[in-house]
Amino acid sequence: MDDIKTGKTKPHSITLEDREKLYITGVTDVDSFNDTTVIVGTQMGELIIKGEDLSISSLDIDNGNLMIKGLIYSMVYESKTAYKSEKGFFKSLFK
Repeated sequence: MDDIKTGKTKPHSITLEDREKLYITGVTDVDSFNDTTVIVGTQMGELIIKGEDLSISSLDIDNGNLMIKGLIYSMVYESKTAYKSEKGFFKSLFK
């Protein structure tokens, strides 16, 4: 059963260190990424991270943790509703 439907969502937080290390919790999926943009599904909606030389250093979807390195320019939520992607990049990769 979906965690959002059962009310068992993981806490969502963002920690940015010196604009070069970004830690995100409450991650449900990574839709796409390249060296300038990372699109992440979170418990609080889709999060778009833009920057330069971005790379995913650590990803643990089971626990909802993500670490991105690179120069971070911006972070923007695309929607206010909980993100419900069934076909994300990493979900399809690891099925």
